[in-house]
Amino acid sequence: MSSAIAAGAQAAPGQRDIETLVALFGQRRYAEAEQSARALTSRYPQHGFGWKALGAVLKQQRRLADAIVPLTRAAELMAEDAEAHYNLGTALLEQGRLPDAEASYLKVLALNEHYLPARYNLANICRAMKRLSEAESAYRAVLQQQPTLGEAWSNLAVVLQEQGRHEEAEQCLRQLLTHHPRDAQAWRNLAIVEYGSDRHAEAERDLAMALSLDPNLADAETYLGHILTAQDRVEEGAEHYCRALALDSANAQAHNGLGVALRKAARSATEDGQFDAAKLAQAEASHRRALALQPDFAEAHSDLGNVLREQGRAGEAEQSYRAALGLRPDYAEAHFNLGNLLKEQSRFHDAEASYRAALALNPRHAKAHNNLGNTLKEQSRLEEAAAAFEAAIALKPDFIEPHYALSSLKTYEAEDPHLGMLEQMQADIGALSVEAQIRYWFSLGKIREDVGAYDAAFAAYRAGNGLKGGTVEWDETFEDAMLERMTALFSREFFAARPRPVHEGKAPIFIVGMPRSGTSLLEQILASCPGVHGAGEMPDMSEVVAAAMPQADFSHFPEAVAALSKEDFRRLGEQYNERLWALAPQASRITDKMPANFFYIGMIHLMLPQAKIIHAMRDPMDSCFSCYSRLFNGTNLAFTYDLGTLGRYYARYIKLMRHWHSVLPQGTILDMPYESMVADTEGQARRLLDYLGIAWDERCLAFHENKRRVKTASVAQVRKPIYKTSLARWQRFGSHLDELYDLVKQYR
Repeated sequence: MSSAIAAGAQAAPGQRDIETLVALFGQRRYAEAEQSARALTSRYPQHGFGWKALGAVLKQQRRLADAIVPLTRAAELMAEDAEAHYNLGTALLEQGRLPDAEASYLKVLALNEHYLPARYNLANICRAMKRLSEAESAYRAVLQQQPTLGEAWSNLAVVLQEQGRHEEAEQCLRQLLTHHPRDAQAWRNLAIVEYGSDRHAEAERDLAMALSLDPNLADAETYLGHILTAQDRVEEGAEHYCRALALDSANAQAHNGLGVALRKAARSATEDGQFDAAKLAQAEASHRRALALQPDFAEAHSDLGNVLREQGRAGEAEQSYRAALGLRPDYAEAHFNLGNLLKEQSRFHDAEASYRAALALNPRHAKAHNNLGNTLKEQSRLEEAAAAFEAAIALKPDFIEPHYALSSLKTYEAEDPHLGMLEQMQADIGALSVEAQIRYWFSLGKIREDVGAYDAAFAAYRAGNGLKGGTVEWDETFEDAMLERMTALFSREFFAARPRPVHEGKAPIFIVGMPRSGTSLLEQILASCPGVHGAGEMPDMSEVVAAAMPQADFSHFPEAVAALSKEDFRRLGEQYNERLWALAPQASRITDKMPANFFYIGMIHLMLPQAKIIHAMRDPMDSCFSCYSRLFNGTNLAFTYDLGTLGRYYARYIKLMRHWHSVLPQGTILDMPYESMVADTEGQARRLLDYLGIAWDERCLAFHENKRRVKTASVAQVRKPIYKTSLARWQRFGSHLDELYDLVKQYR
């Protein structure tokens, strides 16, 4: 019996051995502690303490793989020891073996349900494994046990955010800050929640608080850069990105954000709406630096695509967007950006698919709804387009773009809520960009006009035109001189000395005149006839003529035309036809409805004697006011934003048209008054087709059913039968148009 008792006593380490090992561990003499622990496991292999100590020593030396074996053995031998299971779970967690770690923590809690560190780590495992509901429950259990545990509040906020429960996440962070008001990370995280809710002012304030508590918080500087850049405060945003990079040069988020700020600055640095090439190059470099640091950074691929698109490098931009989507197929913004590129390339079906993909992932993406609407409008799917614009407005009532786009597609009633939305925005309109303000005033003018508030409508049109006029240039002195030069060169004698040649082959149809004079209607009628392709407003005639001038310098026009030979004119006509028929090789006839081609009628007569020229005419007051009430793309038609400039342009145009009639053979030009088309559509359509030598076809009277793409501001009008409401529209605005009336009354 005595020998058995002695053997049992030797099965456990003595107190002195335990104290010695604990002392070595506490003094960080890990090599000696390891040696001592191994001695204990050798002498007492069935006792858990030596294994537990050896695992702790190895783990402390970051030898996690080595530590797992003794910690596992300790947990087996000390099955009722919660700490042994906890130590094993922690080692497994640090190795990334989440399911095994979870099993260990569950054993801990089965032994001691109040073991807080185990429950907290179990919550972290559930979060990492995207079991968000379980993670939420675990964090709440931790906080019920210890309400002041800041990390638990912070992580619970993240879990709630990932579930889209942003308000609850914010409440968690505010609760954290009641316990830890000087927690810089908590202020930073609160700002991120506010930023996600578009509460930029609050987010900016709270990030400033975070940085006041910890000036070295690089990601707070980065998010402050995001917030300021999102508000178009790009210089301030760039400054904070640079501060973030000074703290951490390998901060890929800051490099990418700086690229976004530089891209925005590239546009604001120029007055003409173009991009500053140097700043775009800097933006590209920033995005590429972000990708060098983090090749799988989907946002950086997408943002690089935006820069490449604006540099005109469409192929590379598409590759970048698709790289982003390859990394993150659920990245709504990359789908949206790709849609923008495809829309610019007129790949409308593909663009539509991209916008719909973005909206499937983020139904609240107002810009995607708006751009989808524009894409549908380009495809003449006007009801669908209007619904998309309505959806964008419902999400963001102060979003000007869909209001503007929708205004051309519908007739408003007095009770339409959109009128109230826009009227309420007026007090804050100065905070918008100039371009947005311009669109606001034109939208409001259209709505006010629809509801019969004509004085107020004119005030809105005048405000929009005033702003737009300040962004474009128009040299009337040059235009006056050019008219004199044109009429001097293209005289009766000039054409008498150059008999009209006879050309076989393709005969284009030119539709010329003032903008808003019925050119789209005429083209739509013709494009409804078999074999006729409506090309829209083509720049080719202007480009071909400019290229024919000495050194391809248009300033030599028209005088240099006198030196062109009969063969030169033939060659130029062939160049034009080659470009035009590339659009529709199978068409027998193609229309070019660039209104300003009235300027080149003399050239057309000699370059393309087989061509037909249709002059769309309209009462100058209706035509001019229709221009004044319409916002045109970019810097096009810069003369339309001032009534005086507009009236004088009309006078020059009509003088030149009268000149062409006087110097060219009778019948060269067919005048087609809009008012006659409205009064007798079939009779005028027959007259038009007779002039062109096209057989009568009833389909030309159903032009509004033709689903061809229309690329001008008249897209909505040509989808309707001929209507009379646009006649004498100008009269509703009375004395507001006196200046214009005085300038054009002699031409009515």
